[in-house]
Amino acid sequence: MQIDLIYKRLAQSLLIIGPLVSLAVSPSSNYDPINLIKLLFLSALAFYGLGLVLNDFKIAVARLDKFFWISALVFILAMFSTILFSGAPLTQQIWGSFGRNTGFLTYFSLLLVLISTALIQKKDFYHNLVNSLLLTAVPMTIYCAIQVAKLDPVGWSSKAPFGTLGNINFSSAFFGLSSICGAVIILEKKFSKGLRTAIGLMVIIDLLIVLSTGSIQGFMIFVAGVGLSGYLYLRSKVKLRVLRIPYIVVTFLGVAITIMGLSNKGPLAKFLFAPSIVFRTDYWHAGWQMTLDHPVFGVGLDSYGDWYRSSRGLLSTIRTNPDRIANTAHNIFLDISSNGGIAFISAYLALNIIAFRAAIRVLKRDTQFRPYFVAIFSTWFGYLIFSAISINQVGVGIWGWLFTGALIGYEIATKEESLSMNLSNKPGKRKNKQSFPAGAGVLGFISLAVGFALAFVPFNADTKFKTALMSRDLTRMMQSNDVLGTTAFHIEMTLDAAASNNLIPQARDISSYLIKRFPLDFMGWKSRWYLANTSVSEKSEALAKMRELDPYNPDIPKS
Repeated sequence: MQIDLIYKRLAQSLLIIGPLVSLAVSPSSNYDPINLIKLLFLSALAFYGLGLVLNDFKIAVARLDKFFWISALVFILAMFSTILFSGAPLTQQIWGSFGRNTGFLTYFSLLLVLISTALIQKKDFYHNLVNSLLLTAVPMTIYCAIQVAKLDPVGWSSKAPFGTLGNINFSSAFFGLSSICGAVIILEKKFSKGLRTAIGLMVIIDLLIVLSTGSIQGFMIFVAGVGLSGYLYLRSKVKLRVLRIPYIVVTFLGVAITIMGLSNKGPLAKFLFAPSIVFRTDYWHAGWQMTLDHPVFGVGLDSYGDWYRSSRGLLSTIRTNPDRIANTAHNIFLDISSNGGIAFISAYLALNIIAFRAAIRVLKRDTQFRPYFVAIFSTWFGYLIFSAISINQVGVGIWGWLFTGALIGYEIATKEESLSMNLSNKPGKRKNKQSFPAGAGVLGFISLAVGFALAFVPFNADTKFKTALMSRDLTRMMQSNDVLGTTAFHIEMTLDAAASNNLIPQARDISSYLIKRFPLDFMGWKSRWYLANTSVSEKSEALAKMRELDPYNPDIPKS
């Protein structure tokens, strides 16, 4: 059947989207060399998958249950309602803030990836998805080793082993996820001893790289995933099942001690506690406060940074310097709830509940230890841990959404009597060789072009800004700020360049433009207050706005 070929092509695109999104960087062309190129690959390939699925959408709908489709629809509608009614800048909501880019386009693309992955429903594909993560870890490991040796040929701002993810916390998290897969998959008996040894060696090297980063995220993710795998292994062995209760007791004890350590208490405090953990609680608090204050539409997609100062409270403001701010809650669940409100987070939680339900169904049907399934389930669980303590960086997050879809599809693929249509590649099933349907090819190509064009907007804006910045020409920088897809950060950089060079008239114009485009940008109002050529009435307005945006800041002048 031609539908077989369509889903085969869809599966091929999904097997390369993870490696491309994780590994792609553009240091020569972009000021942000990490996120924008990743979004470009994510959007293009996710939309390509959408085109293939739309070729026969009725078949796609029949392959997944109503609860799934309702959750996905609510997820999309929640984003649209937030865009329309939150009041946040439109471009910021579509493409996201600088350095994050977790706006509508990113979340919509990730949802498309999840749906496409769940639709494949072939065990071999999900096995290859695990292999894809392990293969991605190979070049990431090599590059991080080069960075550790201080031989990185790229002139990054730091020589720390962040790989192609831009931050040591993200590389730590990535290796935590890939190491779960590696640690579990070495139990796959069909692999040769040499291959299993190589995978085990890579896991050890990756954990050493995590250790060198000083970031505990990777270890927390790895321990959580391997801990779940260990329980499933005991469960699969009749002689070892008696150890399950002691294992659970020890696990809960370990979790309790770990939480105490993160809180600077107990025997692990000196290993786990860091001041940055306290700062994260400040960001969590602000995210939850935004959710409570804006429960229906949220503050706007990727607009956490606009509201952080007003939502953080007095303690977070004075804990260190009032200028310690954040543009993310450092918790994906709180980012989603604060950005889009209760409906948005409810839909996201529902999708993960569906994935968890699928995993439980598989475990109920089969008590055997299946390394590939356990790797998928444990890595997904590790991603949930990551979600609770970190940022939705697309190079890491892509795997969480892929594996969420994989759990859902795997459960359907392994049903004894599947209600969905089974795609068969067995010899003799087809009398005539089928060709890939032209309609699907055209629709897939058009969708890919649309996805690429949408993601190219911020990519192009950032490229033009970097070119203007390198020229040291303020006029060119100001012109680049007019390009569609420009963020508040780009305009702030231009404003800083004008103010630093004492170009006061230009600085005034730029600050006015910044306020017009991004009314809640604190720097815009602050610059208006401090610029010498600001009128008395404008100063008064700026001061009032600064107090509104940052009510607990003791450094804001009284008058």
